Parts: sequence; C-alpha cells; structure tokens
Amino acid sequence: MDRDLHPAKSPLFIAAALRGFRLQDTPDGRAYRSDGPERVVADGVTFKDVANLCGATGGTTLREAAERDGLTWPTFPEAFLAVVHKI
Repeated sequence: MDRDLHPAKSPLFIAAALRGFRLQDTPDGRAYRSDGPERVVADGVTFKDVANLCGATGGTTLREAAERDGLTWPTFPEAFLAVVHKI
C-alpha cells in the first residue's frame, strides 16, 4: 500500500530498523515485524505502541532510547538508508 508518510513518523521506522524490525504502515495502524522468518510481533499498533516497543517510554525519545541501548542513530540520509537496507 502506498501512502504518504508524514516526516514526524519517520523516527518510528528508523527506531524499528535499528532494532532489527520492519515497521509496515497498514490501513489500520502499523505492523511491527521481526527479522528473519517474518512474523508479526504486533499488529495495528499506534505511534505510542511502537515507541514503547522501542524503549521510548515516558519522556524518553526514540533517539535517546536507541542511543541508551548502544545503537547509533543515523544523522544523515545515507546512514538512514544503510539502516533500512539491513532489514
């Protein structure tokens, strides 16, 4: 399904990719899918659900959660594409 993705939502896709998950935008929310043999980890999840799955709870941002867990947040488009190509 092709839908325009609001720029504010792109950190969700980055955070999921850094953790080895593929976030798929679906008509009824998002599907959080695992790497390897594809399986749905969570379906129909909201922005907040995905943020929580990525460790961003309370006042912690997606980037802060990733960096706290030793992941490198991409700071330029090429780095983002490298992350996305890993999944």
